[in-house]
Amino acid sequence: MNPDLIDAAVSLVEVIAQENDALRSFDLRHAASLTDSKARAIEAFISAQAKQDRSKTISPTQREAVVEMAARLRELVAENRRLLERAIGVQQRVIGVVARAAPQALAAKNSRYRPDGSLATTRGMPAVALSARA
Repeated sequence: MNPDLIDAAVSLVEVIAQENDALRSFDLRHAASLTDSKARAIEAFISAQAKQDRSKTISPTQREAVVEMAARLRELVAENRRLLERAIGVQQRVIGVVARAAPQALAAKNSRYRPDGSLATTRGMPAVALSARA
């Protein structure tokens, strides 16, 4: 097996495991910071796979290691998908809450009336009658 493919697979496993850890703890900032590293690891893995000489035979020990690495990678990718979907769902719920609250907050802020129906002034003081005769 090509050493470049082994290195690429190990790097990809490490990055996805880090991202999964961040997603599991809802550290979305850290998960997002791994995006470029993950993309590079995926590109390196795909490139190394394309260069792999399939005509070479590998030993039973190497084959076992490859099978284990592939299984680990599949598990991590499946977990990554599940965790990403969960994070997206949480973000959608948060956005929904904010989207529903924003019009009410803006309406309350820009309203000329208080919740009890009385007229509010710009200074928060009650309306005062003025007289020109004093």
